[in-house]
Amino acid sequence: MKVTVEKLEKGRVKLNIEIPVESVKAEFGQQYQQIRKSVALPGFRKGKAPLSMIRARFGAQVQVDILQKLIPSAYDTAIRQEELVPLGEVDIQPPFDELKLIEDQNFVFAALVDVKPEIPIPELSSFEIDKTVIDVPKEDVDERMKLYQEMHADYIPIEEERVVIESDCVNISWQSFMDGEEAESEADADVDMTESNIFPEIKEALIGMEVSQSEVIDIDTSKPQEGQASNPLEGREVRIEFTLNAITEKQLPELDDEFAKDLDHENYDQFYASVWNDMVEGEKNTRYQKQRDDLRRQIVEKIDVKVPEALVERYVQESLVNVQAQLSREGQTAEEANIDLESMPGQLRENVVTDTKCTWFLDAISDQENISVTDDELDIEIQQIAEQQNRDPQKYASLLKASNRLDQFRQQMRDEKIYRYLVEQASARPDLIITPT
Repeated sequence: MKVTVEKLEKGRVKLNIEIPVESVKAEFGQQYQQIRKSVALPGFRKGKAPLSMIRARFGAQVQVDILQKLIPSAYDTAIRQEELVPLGEVDIQPPFDELKLIEDQNFVFAALVDVKPEIPIPELSSFEIDKTVIDVPKEDVDERMKLYQEMHADYIPIEEERVVIESDCVNISWQSFMDGEEAESEADADVDMTESNIFPEIKEALIGMEVSQSEVIDIDTSKPQEGQASNPLEGREVRIEFTLNAITEKQLPELDDEFAKDLDHENYDQFYASVWNDMVEGEKNTRYQKQRDDLRRQIVEKIDVKVPEALVERYVQESLVNVQAQLSREGQTAEEANIDLESMPGQLRENVVTDTKCTWFLDAISDQENISVTDDELDIEIQQIAEQQNRDPQKYASLLKASNRLDQFRQQMRDEKIYRYLVEQASARPDLIITPT
């Protein structure tokens, strides 16, 4: 079989496929012989009818059957032979109903398809990321220890009979109502009026109250609470009923060995070191996520390949259909769900181009550097995640396999290994390198 490849625009190729006459004749002969053996024509026993009669009566159907067999087989062979990765449906030319087979001639047709392009891999050191040393100052650790101290404070009721002032701590019981229906409640809530992020209406009502007094407060939901960018309660009717149980004095525990032991540490120094280490690890994880984001941005910039328009458009349309279906299931409009359907297609296009380029690049690195995930590595990762979630590892693995997520899980692990490798190979961003003066 002869195959020639023409590169077209926008990531498409045209495969010109020529099946030799010998293969065409063999297919015709096999089809006619099978029909001859299985049918009985008038005046002839089964299997004895002349081939000329078989051709005359069944020729049209035989041609359709051979085309339906030859074209997919030849196309698959051509794709493997040329080492191409198709990205969508193939367009056969001429159209199927115009194709004609002639028994004693070569059969020629064309297949147009979007294919995965060859991915150029630049020098990995050309990627530049933040590689400065992770530094968590002691002052930040001290602040974190104060937070632990605040979290474990005791609130002791005062004996003095007086009203609440703005600098007090209080203990209240409360019940909230959302659009007239009971929502959340708490019977023993300690509130530091100077620090707690409580509704200003409640704080204002508390000032001047005496122990055992109750209040009913309507909350203004037209604006977000202090420190919040958005207001999830906007448009809802919110009422809170609360009772002042006690005016309290906050007592902070001493930051000493006893405090550390209460939190399952050997002593305060060990507790402090553990917190510091956790903060460093947290900074490392944050840094790594930023490094990954920088790598993805640079991959999109450096890898000069075209993502086929048909692939992008198909993803955009499928995503929009899924969004509309979800809105319909939830009985919401796009406005109610805070979704901008006009800007969404543009964002979706940008996302699919970024994701596709990065996926192709990671595949190329995987092949070049032979980076993969072994079955043992996969088993260990599944076991660790299952243990973290208090699940049976075998049942969890079976669930992933049953839901066709095992290969996806392996792919995610492989991508993680590649990103870690790219971070190692990348250069430090020059603008972040501190030079001695």
